[in-house]
Amino acid sequence: MAAQVQTATLISFPRPRAHIGAALKRHRLPEGLAAALARESEGFAEVSAHAALAYALDQRMASAPLDIEQARGILLAGPVGSGKSAVAAKIVRAARLAGRKTELTRAEAALGLFRTGTNPPGVLMVMEADGFNPLNARAATAFSALGDVPGVETIGVISALSDAEDAADLVSSFHFGRVIVTNLDRTRRLGALVAAITSGAQLAHVSDSAHADDALKTLEPGALASLLLDPQAH
Repeated sequence: MAAQVQTATLISFPRPRAHIGAALKRHRLPEGLAAALARESEGFAEVSAHAALAYALDQRMASAPLDIEQARGILLAGPVGSGKSAVAAKIVRAARLAGRKTELTRAEAALGLFRTGTNPPGVLMVMEADGFNPLNARAATAFSALGDVPGVETIGVISALSDAEDAADLVSSFHFGRVIVTNLDRTRRLGALVAAITSGAQLAHVSDSAHADDALKTLEPGALASLLLDPQAH
């Protein structure tokens, strides 16, 4: 989902803040977040709408790709239908291409190995947790304990098809440190993506395909600004 950097100037967009506001409304961001991004972009508004929005996004999001070479255990957690299985397959493929021994497994047995320190040395364990109903408060309590297993990082998997406010609540409720956002190929609106990665979680990757051979991708503020501002970019 490569995005071309925009070079729009004040000549192209006489009112950068209005252009940014209209774009964020089109992507259905939560009103408070959209207003904050528009306000924080004002310092660069004299340059271009793209530069202004990229700056505002840069203040609120952090990219932190997975370190496939060093990771020991990756637990993918997310609601039913968020795309965990597809993400797991992509991680396994990337790890094997990097020369890692990798095992794709369900969470229960693999977490037991990590808790007892008997997980296979040098093997990257990619685990998929059972899907959950995000409206179930007990699920948040249950998953919070998973983050305490030594050697295992819980990565939230969130679909770009989600409601933006629901995506933000999911990150907050489950205390995800990093997220992977899926289904970018199935929506023209990126409100859920923006809400998820500006709610306290770092962005590990995005996925715009369910095929295992299509790698997970990174997304920087400038590229995201391009996608948000250009209705033809996505």
